Amino acid sequence: MAGGQLGRGDSGAGQALAPGARAMTDAAVPALSEAAAALDRWQARGRLPRLDELPIPADVRPGPGWTQQMTEMADHIGAYTTLCIVARYGGTQVYIGRDPARSPFAEVVDAATAAAIADIYGGNRLLVPVGRVAIARARRAVVLAAVRAKRISGADAAKVLGTSRTYLSHLLNETDEGCAMEPAAAVSRFPRQGDLFALLTDPRCDRRA
Repeated sequence: MAGGQLGRGDSGAGQALAPGARAMTDAAVPALSEAAAALDRWQARGRLPRLDELPIPADVRPGPGWTQQMTEMADHIGAYTTLCIVARYGGTQVYIGRDPARSPFAEVVDAATAAAIADIYGGNRLLVPVGRVAIARARRAVVLAAVRAKRISGADAAKVLGTSRTYLSHLLNETDEGCAMEPAAAVSRFPRQGDLFALLTDPRCDRRA
């Protein structure tokens, strides 16, 4: 994955982003090139992205599919950072030392977050939850938000989600999924680079989960 680090509590000072995007640290700058690459891929193929190609949204919140352990971690380091750790390391057992500089999550967290994790879990082994349901629901929520905002058609949304139009209608009409999320402009067939960057969060989050 690309280099850089997530900030403690999912916060970060940064540059001006597209409307609706959260501020990110300078470490997230590599997302610009990733956004351009993704745009080129989708335009060249003339296709919609798969759900697992979408990033974890920065405004994710704990909900269905979150284990007690994940919720506890989110209380300390933020939901977004927690879900990125789960996406990258889920299913593995790691030893959390007391030295933040040797954090097993060094690839995806900054020094402040590593220190917080060391304070809480230092000296213990931690089995990182798999969290597939939570990750899939987080990605699905931004697609549903995009449908509600009329940025993507129901037919295209069903293709991205890999589901039927009937089930999509159920999600839209009988659940509140995606109501509190920023719409995923990036799920359009030919997204503008600015819209794509607004959705893309930190490139270190493993989207293969």
